[in-house]
Amino acid sequence: MEAIISYFSSHPTVLVIGVVLVIIFFLNFIFKSLFKLVLLVLVILFLTMGYYYFIAPEKVPDQIQETIETMKSGVEGFTEKGKSFYKDSKDLYKKGKNAPGDVNRLLKESEEEVGKK
Repeated sequence: MEAIISYFSSHPTVLVIGVVLVIIFFLNFIFKSLFKLVLLVLVILFLTMGYYYFIAPEKVPDQIQETIETMKSGVEGFTEKGKSFYKDSKDLYKKGKNAPGDVNRLLKESEEEVGKK
C-alpha cells in the first residue's frame, strides 16, 4: 500500500489521468442509463395514450392534457435536480482542480517548518 501511495505521490500525472478516466466512465454510465430511462418513459407514454384512445376516443384530448400536465411537473423536478447536479459537479471540479496546488503548498509549508526546527 505504501508503494502505491509513494508511486502516485511521485507521479501525480498518473493519478490525474486515472481520476479523469474514472470520471469519464462514470459519466458514460450515467448518460447511457439516462438515455434508456428516457426511452422507457416515452414507450410508457405512448402505450398510455394508445390505451386511452382505444377505451374512449372522445375523451382523449382531456386525458392527454392531464397526462401532459403530469409530465410537465415531473420534467420540471428533473430539470431542477439536473441543474443542481451540474452546479455541484462544477464546484467539485473546481475543488479538484485546486487540490494539487493546495497539497503542494501544504508540503512546502511542512518542509519549511521541518527546516526551521
